[in-house]
Amino acid sequence: MHLLLFDLDGTLYAKPRMVWHMLYSAPRDWHLMLAERKTRKQLRGQYFGDENAFYQTYFQTMATHCNASTENVRTWYFNRYMPLMVSVIQRYYKPVEWLMPFIADCKKHGIRLVVLSDYGHTHEKLRALNLNDDLFDWVVSAPELGGLKPASQLIEKVLENMDVTPAECLIIGDREDTDGALAQAVGADFKLVSNP
Repeated sequence: MHLLLFDLDGTLYAKPRMVWHMLYSAPRDWHLMLAERKTRKQLRGQYFGDENAFYQTYFQTMATHCNASTENVRTWYFNRYMPLMVSVIQRYYKPVEWLMPFIADCKKHGIRLVVLSDYGHTHEKLRALNLNDDLFDWVVSAPELGGLKPASQLIEKVLENMDVTPAECLIIGDREDTDGALAQAVGADFKLVSNP
């Protein structure tokens, strides 16, 4: 095994009551949060070519779900929603106990590490968990690569960037339907984690 690819949310930290914490922190935004979740579900597994094309479709779709302008939705997402999520993570969550010893063992054996999150603000989330970017060889989000899990193009880009084959990669995540399907799309191994 030459490469481990980690999912972030729900994998590197357990996230019980995340939705409740988000709604409690910004109750007036519930309709926008609902629209965001509907949009994410609707576009799951789709690939748009690059980050700009992804976000253009993402915010247009979300705007139709909440009867708002695309620009207002974009502003809300980047300036309020994602910073709020980072703040909630910093306040209520911490890395899973097995993570740091596992990372140390991987580095000891020369295994490279990648974080691939389905959301943006990946670097900010890691810092909110007191995890340094330099623990990993690459930290990237699915939107940056042009889509959402489990689009096969996402893992293909990671494998190409890290110069490894699917057989040399293990994907670790908390969801069979996204992380597991991502591994299955290219024939990589998958390890399901279940955090309380």
